Amino acid sequence: MAKPRTLNWQGCPTRYAAGTFGDKWCFLILRDVLLHGKRTYSDFLNSPEGISTNILADRLSRLEDAAILDRQVDPRKASRVCYFPTRKARDLLPSLIGIMVWSTQYDEHTEAPESFAKAYRADPVETIAWYEAQIDRVDAEIFSEAEQ
Repeated sequence: MAKPRTLNWQGCPTRYAAGTFGDKWCFLILRDVLLHGKRTYSDFLNSPEGISTNILADRLSRLEDAAILDRQVDPRKASRVCYFPTRKARDLLPSLIGIMVWSTQYDEHTEAPESFAKAYRADPVETIAWYEAQIDRVDAEIFSEAEQ
């Protein structure tokens, strides 16, 4: 019997995105690194969704292999690593936030403040710029702490 053909996850934009970060854990790690300033394994592990250690290690590796995250030795503590969002990850901000805004409209149990969706709808460019600045601030704080 012939082995089934392996699907090439490139070519179709939807298939490529799904293959890169299309499971719930990758999506939540992206949320944490882009919107919540999380950078270390323990930061991600302590997220309220309760990811298991083996799944977390696998998804961080996948996101690193896809050039979404840049794994570096933590400049504050050499025995730890940090995961920094790459430009490729940061370019996902409009899509990620757009999906979150969509969710606030349809999830009757949303935990997002009303101001979140309202701000994005009023000025998406400014909202993305604000998150970009927050990413820069978090990364700069990590490196400045290391210098002290």
